[in-house]
Amino acid sequence: MPIGLKFQREHRQLGYHIKYLYYFFARRDVLQKRISYGGMNPNDIIYLIKPDFQDGVEGLLSLVYRQLLYIAMAQKNGYIPYVDWKNYKTQYYDGKNNVWEFFFKQPSNLTENEVYKSKNVYLSGWTFKTIDPEGLFEAKVFADKRIREKSSKMLCEHIHFSDEVLSIVNKEATSLNISECIGVYIRGTDYVKLKPSGEYVQPSVDQMKCKIHEFENKYNAPIFLVTEDGDIFDNLKKEFGDIIRIVSFDTFIGNYEGKDVLSKSDVLEKDKKLRGQKYLAKMILLAKCKYFVGSMTQGSKFSYILNNGNYSDEYVFDLGLYP
Repeated sequence: MPIGLKFQREHRQLGYHIKYLYYFFARRDVLQKRISYGGMNPNDIIYLIKPDFQDGVEGLLSLVYRQLLYIAMAQKNGYIPYVDWKNYKTQYYDGKNNVWEFFFKQPSNLTENEVYKSKNVYLSGWTFKTIDPEGLFEAKVFADKRIREKSSKMLCEHIHFSDEVLSIVNKEATSLNISECIGVYIRGTDYVKLKPSGEYVQPSVDQMKCKIHEFENKYNAPIFLVTEDGDIFDNLKKEFGDIIRIVSFDTFIGNYEGKDVLSKSDVLEKDKKLRGQKYLAKMILLAKCKYFVGSMTQGSKFSYILNNGNYSDEYVFDLGLYP
């Protein structure tokens, strides 16, 4: 890419157009284009939604935000959207399934067979005019009520979770008594060790302890903890003891060496489907908590947007971006 993530987040409109011009000359595969696969559906325009980049690195919810914007744009324009994570790669790619459907329902009744026999098809991609002029699903959702509400409305209208994901969520929500919990989310591992430029600075464990104590003293509620980092879990469990609750299937990373991002490492659960479903279920559960304390990440943005202002109290660490 011609510019870094930090620049893009600090200069969103300018950053977008610089990237577009770069893609126009050097990565035309990233641009939107029109194509015909056959003669079916001659009176319809099919909008085939794919990941912008098939690098196998981008996280689930980072991918989802972009796909969601494409779905909303397609439906606004009268196109019929279909999300393809089978013929285009993500970190959940398995070579045989449309893995989008592991996590979400399709936004239309189209089948893959129909799409790839249709006459008028747009492949999703970048255009000179951004499809997100207001910056939905960005960090300002935490501070700007209007942006949060618009993001939440779009999310709830166009994204519907798979039955398998909802089954996991419902089972865990009952056993956790989730609606009474203080939801706590903190990233560790690659965020903390690599400090990737442009990503959100994570609070220290001591900072998180202090804020959790503040909430615990006020509300005397159980803590639903979400973290991937085994050291962070051990530290908070030692501090707060039995009031810490986790999902029944949770596992933690304890041997991360910090040589590469998690999605490129060998420490993640090997079953990609279950890995993604479990992560998504935890983010949905965080949205169902009564209170929320979290670091700023793509995951916490998702939970916050899904909750849409219904936390009785909340605190999100806004510590800037890694340089």
